[in-house]
Amino acid sequence: MLGVGWTEMLLIGVVALIVIGPKDLPVVMNRLGKVVASIRRMGGEFQREINKSTGLDTVTDLRRSITEPLKKTAAEITREFNKTTPSGAVVPSGAITPKDPKAESVVEEIKTLVGVPMSGPVTRAPAKPVESPAPIEAIAPAAKPARKPRAKAAAPAATPVAEAPKPVAKRPAAPRKPRAPKPKAEA
Repeated sequence: MLGVGWTEMLLIGVVALIVIGPKDLPVVMNRLGKVVASIRRMGGEFQREINKSTGLDTVTDLRRSITEPLKKTAAEITREFNKTTPSGAVVPSGAITPKDPKAESVVEEIKTLVGVPMSGPVTRAPAKPVESPAPIEAIAPAAKPARKPRAKAAAPAATPVAEAPKPVAKRPAAPRKPRAPKPKAEA
């Protein structure tokens, strides 16, 4: 509740009693309760609209419709194959037992009850390579040709003879002076 403890609520109540007065305090508290209830109602409606617009209700209903039958089926299977003793321990019921006393699995008996034909070990045929309808060039990326170096910027278009640019003589660069080391601060 907004991080307000009992001591803060008691202090607010005492201040309200002094400021509002004992005669008008029940009326103010009633109105305050109605305002808080309407704010909560609007918040709930807003949350429902957000859930509808995002599809959260649909996802929740879909999840529930998938998981509930699975839970029921698992509970029925557990009840069918196990029984609970009065002490609460779960022991196998023995409703389906293997015909061969040395066998630990009841898979063969379940298959006969369901009507699945009995077969030996399942063998698979070797997988055939799948031919792709696309040509190999479309599947494998083609090697990229080597890039040519960029040519320097092309010279400007020929200008009329009358306006030929004058050659500019470049001055030789002046030698640089060595930098003087900065004095170190004394500690």
